[in-house]
Amino acid sequence: MDDDQQHDYKQELMLQLNAVAAKLADLKARWPYHSVQAKMVAELEDLEEERDRLRGLLHSE
Repeated sequence: MDDDQQHDYKQELMLQLNAVAAKLADLKARWPYHSVQAKMVAELEDLEEERDRLRGLLHSE
C-alpha cells in the first residue's frame, strides 16, 4: 500500500470511528435510568466492539 492509499485507508477508518462514536453518544443520550431494553444493551455492546475494532486497526498502522 503506497502512502496515498494508506492515508485514504486511515481517513476512512477515522470516518467510520466518528460515525460509531456519534451512534454511541446518541444511544447514551436515549439511555433510560431504569428498565433498559435488551436490544439497547446489545446495540451498546455491538457499537463498543466496533469502536474497539476500528481503534485497533488505526493503532496497528
